[in-house]
Amino acid sequence: MLSEHKSNVISIIKWFFLATVIGCIVGVLDALFLKILDKAINFRNGIPLFYLGLPFVLYGVAILGRKTARRHKDYTTDAVINKINSYRPISFISIFKGFTLSIVTMVTGGSAGKEAPCADVGAGISSILARWARMNPQDQRKMMICGVSAGFAGVFGVPISGALFGLEVLWAGHIFYEVMFPALVAGITAFQVTSLLGVDYIYHPIHFVPVFSEQFFLKMIVAGMFFGLVSVLFIEISKFIRVLFRYLTLKIRLFWTCVIGGLFLVAVGYFVSPLYLGLGMPGIESVLSGEPPLSPFAFLYKMLTTSVTFAAGGIGGIVTPIFFVGAQAGAMLADFLRVDSATLAAMGLVAVLAGTANTPLSASIMAIELFGPAIAPYATVACVISFLVTGQQSIYPSQRISLDSGKTGDAEHVPTADCARPLRPAKIPHRKTLFKQAFKEMVKHLIPNPKGFDDENK
Repeated sequence: MLSEHKSNVISIIKWFFLATVIGCIVGVLDALFLKILDKAINFRNGIPLFYLGLPFVLYGVAILGRKTARRHKDYTTDAVINKINSYRPISFISIFKGFTLSIVTMVTGGSAGKEAPCADVGAGISSILARWARMNPQDQRKMMICGVSAGFAGVFGVPISGALFGLEVLWAGHIFYEVMFPALVAGITAFQVTSLLGVDYIYHPIHFVPVFSEQFFLKMIVAGMFFGLVSVLFIEISKFIRVLFRYLTLKIRLFWTCVIGGLFLVAVGYFVSPLYLGLGMPGIESVLSGEPPLSPFAFLYKMLTTSVTFAAGGIGGIVTPIFFVGAQAGAMLADFLRVDSATLAAMGLVAVLAGTANTPLSASIMAIELFGPAIAPYATVACVISFLVTGQQSIYPSQRISLDSGKTGDAEHVPTADCARPLRPAKIPHRKTLFKQAFKEMVKHLIPNPKGFDDENK
């Protein structure tokens, strides 16, 4: 018994040191990425109609990301989730692609988020450090999870929920408690480092404190259901457009697919509003400050521009667009429910994240970190209901869903005592099979995208 406690103490000290190192490194890289992105966006804002080059920029990003060094394409959060769940490493080239190409995508007007490069770079750097230290596959996986948690915590300034998001997003219904301590240490350290380096975050404490009543509680239940439906809509639009553009790529050249997507984004920016392009932070901050939504269909416009950006070759994160969609949807719903607009926008921001990413716990804590404790009970209810409404859907196709989470997943997704064993990579179907699957899914777009429908086969 004494030896067991001694071993636990040694393990705690070991992972505290490792997680602190990861947090420091990822915090510096987060700050570097955010500083470069801010300066590039400030320079871009002085250029009128900056988004006109999107058709060609998206093609260039697609060529560099998908066709150059084809084996190194782990520059998206979904790809990193797949790597972590299958105990496979991430290469330095993938890190470089995610860091640079995402900046190009967002600065030129592609609708993407800033969290994926930071989280993915964190996972990649941690993977490299773990291989240098010759750790076993289980410890390498822990290091990568710590890197993801540190990346999320540093980019949004949410040390607790960011760390938990890195755990919760991997496997819905199953949290890896053995990694929770180092993930929290890495997240808190990364946040402290980025703050020390002068990174500014969004904090909007909610001053409106509603008096609890049965009527208001029922409104929050209705709001949670609405946010869940918005989450499902975002997921399905993303799937459909992804499959549609991959089908187009099989029929025509990749160049024309990127041009079509780029022209769509240019049309939205010119005829609707350029606020639906790029990072979209003004659209989030405005409604959180109590301003009316940009449009009753603002959340739908952002869904379309984000889905088209990724389907047409853009690189970046999905969480920041999710924030935009949730905040604008909440502000729009506020008029119908007669609730304070800023309060419902804040709830929508976290509830749509909980629904699309299947992360109700971290989203609920994020509400406290971003908007203060007054919103906690109502945001938690909305997050849980949104999570339940989405069912087995997820914005991340590689995310695993357990039967014991209350969602209907496949039997092979149930975590067992053997879950620590590395999984075999899925076989890639034949090109002809891919063509048939793409056509069927374009008609029945509710069917998730097939595993192995890889860009290499284009």
